[in-house]
Amino acid sequence: MQKWVLRMMMTPLVVLGLSGLAFAETQNVKVSGSIDAYSFYRTNFDLLDNNDAGVVPVTAAVPSQSHTGTVAQRSESDNFFMSITQVEVAADMTDNVSTVINLINQRDWNAEPLDGTGVPSAANQGNNEFDILLDLAYVQMKEIFYAPLTLTIGRQDLLFGRGFIIGWNPQDPQSLFQADEFTQIQSFDAIRATLDFNPWTIDFVYSKLDENSTNAENDRDLYITNVNYKFAEYNAVAEGYYVGEVDKGTLSTAGTDGTNNSAGTKDNDTHTLGGRVQFDPISQITLGGELAYQFGDYRAGKAATAAFPPARDRDAWGADLFGEYRWDNTWKPMLGLQYVYLDGETDLSAASTQSYSSWNGSFRGPIYGWYHDYKEVYWATSAPNDQAAGQNQQHISVYGTLQPMEDLKLTANYWYFWAVDDMHTTTSNPNTSVLSDGIGHEIDLAAIYSYTEDVTFTFMADWFIPGDLYSSPNDATATQLVSEVKVVF
Repeated sequence: MQKWVLRMMMTPLVVLGLSGLAFAETQNVKVSGSIDAYSFYRTNFDLLDNNDAGVVPVTAAVPSQSHTGTVAQRSESDNFFMSITQVEVAADMTDNVSTVINLINQRDWNAEPLDGTGVPSAANQGNNEFDILLDLAYVQMKEIFYAPLTLTIGRQDLLFGRGFIIGWNPQDPQSLFQADEFTQIQSFDAIRATLDFNPWTIDFVYSKLDENSTNAENDRDLYITNVNYKFAEYNAVAEGYYVGEVDKGTLSTAGTDGTNNSAGTKDNDTHTLGGRVQFDPISQITLGGELAYQFGDYRAGKAATAAFPPARDRDAWGADLFGEYRWDNTWKPMLGLQYVYLDGETDLSAASTQSYSSWNGSFRGPIYGWYHDYKEVYWATSAPNDQAAGQNQQHISVYGTLQPMEDLKLTANYWYFWAVDDMHTTTSNPNTSVLSDGIGHEIDLAAIYSYTEDVTFTFMADWFIPGDLYSSPNDATATQLVSEVKVVF
């Protein structure tokens, strides 16, 4: 009887002791998250008025003004709601080890996602609308093996400098919402080693962009080396980098080369070398500049049974120059001026063998116009000769902010875009007529109201006015109105 009582008394103590051992390595756990609710109104995103279409996916055909038959969108505008919900758990453990897991749900409110032809399709939605997706999942080990070394392994965000080369990897894995540019899944599956030799910081990154099958000959990989130096004065920083996108997957050959022979692996690689400087000559002024050069191999896409087009040498430049002035005033006014150059290519014919100078900005972070930056990337325009944004463009932007109240911030941005190289009436034939280089103007306005420290209301209004590149009737003004309420906990 005494032994039975002793066992009953000892069992809880043993369980508590084992629990203490199991959780002793976790020093601190933080749970955070956010809820974003958006309302969208968009009209004439296809730049064609009176054709019963507001926003047309880039994979779909834009209906004409004289279309016949059933059209998916029987309105000149799109109006819908979207929510993004996130929960993040961060845990600090002993020996400078920490982990982060971020779970996310992104969805339009009870909408039917568009299929590949721009038609709402209930079948596409299935039961995925309320699924929880994995955004972040990484472990970080500081001072591992060597005091200045930090190792981060897993699904993580990557941002270098101002994001001119690396800062964004947008994903909508289940195609559950239409405003893909607002996605908050921007992470990379990566291994990052950071050496902190203050004031020097050196980063080495390997990221698996696309595994396809486990065969190494159809992968898409990213390699990054970034060296950053922070000066003791003028809030100055300088950095240099190499970014290599080794792409064996986009043009992997599931078929023949046109002569019933296996074509093998064809690379489509982009290697980027660049540097950035930024400093404050006085406390109210910030000046900066970035220059990058791309080289490598480029091949146009092909059908499964068609011969591969010839390889072309990449030869492209990108540049970013900016300056900002901040007034010493209670309203905190700021005015900025920026010039951005993203190289372009005149000869887009598949048979060309000349160097290919179109800029590859797959992972660029900054947004150059809430409409223009996604033109022919996420949505299609009615102009048959249009090119995707992010290459063959340069722009000047004037932007500013104002804070008339402690909890109210106003922002404004104006862009003027024009082409770097000539565009032609037939994009694959450089011998056709040359088009105007005036792409257009964009005005983006926003008001951000902080209701509390945790709740923010934002209203955005954006207009894109097509330039002389677009001719009637493919030159209607695109408009977007976005309202957002964001709660952070």
